[in-house]
Amino acid sequence: MPAIANQAEEQRLRSLYQSGSLDSHQHADFDFIVRAAARLCDVPQAFVAFVDRGMVWIKASVDFLPFKQLPRSSSFADLALTGEALINIADVSVDPRTANHPLIESGFGFSMYAATPICAPNGDAIGVLSLLDNRVRLLNEEERDWLLQLGRQASALVEWRRVRKELENALLEQQETRHLDPRTGLPGRPWLMARIEEECHRAQRFGHAFSLILFDLDTLTEIHAQLGRDCGASALARVGRLLRQTLRGTDSAGHLSEDRFGIVLPNTTADGAATLAEMLRGRIESKPNPLEPALAVTASFGVAASNERGLDNAHSLLAAAGAALDQARAEGHNRVAVALPAMPELR
Repeated sequence: MPAIANQAEEQRLRSLYQSGSLDSHQHADFDFIVRAAARLCDVPQAFVAFVDRGMVWIKASVDFLPFKQLPRSSSFADLALTGEALINIADVSVDPRTANHPLIESGFGFSMYAATPICAPNGDAIGVLSLLDNRVRLLNEEERDWLLQLGRQASALVEWRRVRKELENALLEQQETRHLDPRTGLPGRPWLMARIEEECHRAQRFGHAFSLILFDLDTLTEIHAQLGRDCGASALARVGRLLRQTLRGTDSAGHLSEDRFGIVLPNTTADGAATLAEMLRGRIESKPNPLEPALAVTASFGVAASNERGLDNAHSLLAAAGAALDQARAEGHNRVAVALPAMPELR
């Protein structure tokens, strides 16, 4: 792909991901649009789909389609992403743009195809509103106008959904702020548990890997005993500040118990999480206790990734990260351990 075309595609994908259109299986918001399109354009099938890097995700359709997603190379979606306001093919089996397409060779079952792009506010085409008909025909002028209008409505709906999500996130952030641990400035255990569950669902749905880090402050008990609670609170505050300054905006950190913290890392492999854990371990160790430099603040880390075999739910992931943390402590503290993939049961 030429460099300019590749840059345009990357920009289009950024617009798609920012829209949040891939965040759920089906979008009831689009049901009215596909029903209206099928009725007003007199076709048996209409659907809304969003075009990812390698997949096309169907979010609403009339009646039943035999698939809810398909490889991008096996769809007609790219025909509607070329900049044209509307594409209409009377017979896909003979049109040179589609006659040799894999979808035709697989026994497509429809003749007419029409589509208009669904666009982000910046004009990037991120999806399609498509029509299918068993008859060989072209849309008439009125039907073409209806399809264009409904495509614009779908584009407006995409932006409305994005704004609504931003408002929901802002409200959630306000709610989270009310439940922050005052010592660390981080959310507590219930919030982080909910984030782990959410990422597990996303990983199962889309196949996106994520990682979990658990870590304990090794010397917090000694600091409390020898220097008092105020000094321990100072150590907790420094760790909370370090996490807030270091993590990405998509990452989530929480204070799980007196000396334990957790970090959820979306789209991160075990190796990537281990690298981050080692960096955090070094930074925590490099900050001496101001009241007693000889009493170092250190931390032990356990890492587990959802893409490892058997780690496909919150319970197993927490158990694996906890076991890795126990291993780090057993080996002498102040180190990082990574959970091994679960082994299959012997039968």
